[in-house]
Amino acid sequence: MSTQPRAVAVRFLRDLFKPHHHLDFLSQDVDFLDLDERNRRLVTELVYGVLRNRRLLDHHVGELSRTPIERLDESILWVLRLALYEIEFLRIPDHAAVHQAVELCRQFRKASAAGLVNAILRRFLREKPALPEGVSARALAVRFSHPEWLVQRYLTRYGAEQTEHLLRRNNEPPVPALWVNIFKTDLQSFCRQLESEGISYQVYPRLPNCITVDASGFTQHRAYKEGLCFFMDVASQEIAYLAEVRNHRRLADFCCAPGGKSFLLASQKEKDAQLCCCDSSFARLRETRNRAQFLQVPDLNFIHADLTSTPPFRKPFDFVLLDVSCSGLGTLRSNPDIRWKIREGDLFRFHSKQVSLLQSGFSVLRPGGVLTYSTCSTEPEENEEVIEEFLGEEPDAALIGDFHRTYPAPHPGDCFFAARVRRVGP
Repeated sequence: MSTQPRAVAVRFLRDLFKPHHHLDFLSQDVDFLDLDERNRRLVTELVYGVLRNRRLLDHHVGELSRTPIERLDESILWVLRLALYEIEFLRIPDHAAVHQAVELCRQFRKASAAGLVNAILRRFLREKPALPEGVSARALAVRFSHPEWLVQRYLTRYGAEQTEHLLRRNNEPPVPALWVNIFKTDLQSFCRQLESEGISYQVYPRLPNCITVDASGFTQHRAYKEGLCFFMDVASQEIAYLAEVRNHRRLADFCCAPGGKSFLLASQKEKDAQLCCCDSSFARLRETRNRAQFLQVPDLNFIHADLTSTPPFRKPFDFVLLDVSCSGLGTLRSNPDIRWKIREGDLFRFHSKQVSLLQSGFSVLRPGGVLTYSTCSTEPEENEEVIEEFLGEEPDAALIGDFHRTYPAPHPGDCFFAARVRRVGP
């Protein structure tokens, strides 16, 4: 059993909380890419597993260590978290997990901490700390490894039973979903190809051209490499199909990167309809354009534009999709680090920008035009309160139907919110 994949995991976890580091960087990490496929899977399991269970693991460390957790060396704390995760959740022999943790101390030039790490882990094996019972925010935060402030919000809105369900859902691995690229193939042909290669799949009945698969190694399959499909969460796909764009002539996706929703809109629109894809990041817009070319998505117009200033459009649109930047608190299954990076105060900062974007997007709608506003957040400051503030200030806007939420009720996808508004005035 090698320390190398564990060292890669510890180093990546330690650096993840530095500015401008993201969980997506793991697949591009040089040390990660040097590993064989089996060890890459191990590193991925360790990184995501430790992040999903960090609060629980810290509870154990805090109960067992004579040194306060905030005074432990950062690398050593990550070594302890990783070893405890292996002991608690993986089929790693206890003695091997302890031995590897001690070796990691030496590898990170912290040999003086080896005795402390050994003692804490062996004490855990002898006397595993009890977990707090009950349904208080603190007890649930420890048992389900969420920030206490977020758990308290869930409890206030949903009550204990639905909160526990949502916490469990956030800790489950995401359901890997594909959108079958109908610009290169069709659902029936694609499924036949998967069957011929012995790949198991399930057609998702609620959405067109959507299937779920075992994601392990799927990016190495010919169908993926040839652009016959791409990964996209089912809840995210749902947002694109809320649009009902067939009768619209001018459409826009105003926060389009990385492009998935734009491509689904393109699959629904009339052939002669225009679809404008805009983003404030030139680099992300360029990546989206390159991706569209690879997938052979036709008839897209790409425009670099910052919608917080005056939108650069002369003609109004029949439809606007505004999938705004948000906290991402609805994607904790896929992005478990977010729960430890976002602070409650950040929600108010997001709210202000989201209201501004909504006002800007609405300003370029024609009379009778429709705008879909969406986030991958569960929090009212980014969702209902944005819409309510906007409607209170915009007399020409009217809500269409009910809010769309994929939470807290069971759903195979991430937690998304959407609202549709129509321009009813001039």
